[in-house]
Amino acid sequence: MDTATLSLLSPLPTQRFLSYEKPTPTCYVLPSHNHFLKHFSYTTNLNRNSKFRTPEAVLDTSPITPTALTTPTLRELCQAHVPEHILQRMEDIGYVMPTDIQREALPYLFSGRDCILHAQTGSGKTLTYLLLINSIINAAKSSVQALVVVPTRELGMQVTKVARTLAAKPTGVVGEHKSCSIMALLDGGTLKRHKTWLKAEPPTVVVATVGSLCQMLERHTFSLETVRVLIVDEVDCIFNSSKQVSSLRKILTSYSSCNNRQTVFASASIPQHNRFIHDCLQQKWTKRDVVHIHVSAVEPMPSRLYHRFIRCETERKLETLLSLVQSDAPESGIIFVAEQ
Repeated sequence: MDTATLSLLSPLPTQRFLSYEKPTPTCYVLPSHNHFLKHFSYTTNLNRNSKFRTPEAVLDTSPITPTALTTPTLRELCQAHVPEHILQRMEDIGYVMPTDIQREALPYLFSGRDCILHAQTGSGKTLTYLLLINSIINAAKSSVQALVVVPTRELGMQVTKVARTLAAKPTGVVGEHKSCSIMALLDGGTLKRHKTWLKAEPPTVVVATVGSLCQMLERHTFSLETVRVLIVDEVDCIFNSSKQVSSLRKILTSYSSCNNRQTVFASASIPQHNRFIHDCLQQKWTKRDVVHIHVSAVEPMPSRLYHRFIRCETERKLETLLSLVQSDAPESGIIFVAEQ
């Protein structure tokens, strides 16, 4: 009998870390030179048999122990790069102090470097790349200047909501406010309506699933020539999908060039990340000086979380899940699924 495993984390409390409890981030800076692969060296016992390794000479392993006195605020990190109305809106929402990934990644992103943001779910990667986007785009210019590629419609809706919330008029601002237009080009949407929108007045930012985006590109509805920053969120998810990976490769190399844009990959997990970095360089998905920022690489299960699993027949998974939700009655929760 076919069985499947249902894994639940219950309850799901909000975790707060004191300054001395924050995990130490690791930043990999990959330099540009013609003999890059000759500098690969062993990094861990786990990858000694792999030919794809992290350059030992440029691996910064110095401890970083930020304190309340040394950690800059989000405003201080973004002050010289992000428009004031975005900073005000950011603070209205409640984003004041940066997370680890924001503190480590934003200086590199604002300098124009291509980056791989590698940090756990809920670490603030979405706000990180949205702040980058708002530092680059010109809302008064009618063209697609930023593209966020996502693997699923659900994630696209979440990113679009955060992007529009951040672009809204700040509290207390008087007068006319020109905010950037954000289009959600997602699977299951009305492509005809999006086609009309793109031709009439192109949005500044497009959040798109791979399938819908490629349909528009293949029909020459719009091009990526004006895109200044390209974000690929949950990149590991897309590369694990045989349906999406070939289309993403076209987006990264055929429809646009890494030399004409700033490229950012974001993910909670990147299996064999040394191999992924190698592919980024070899396939020209990113520039050769790409920066890999790895935060919270290894973190044990918090003791406050109760972990359990239930084995059940595949056709009874939904019934079992509903039964558990009703019996546990959690205040909040997250349900992960394999397919849309």
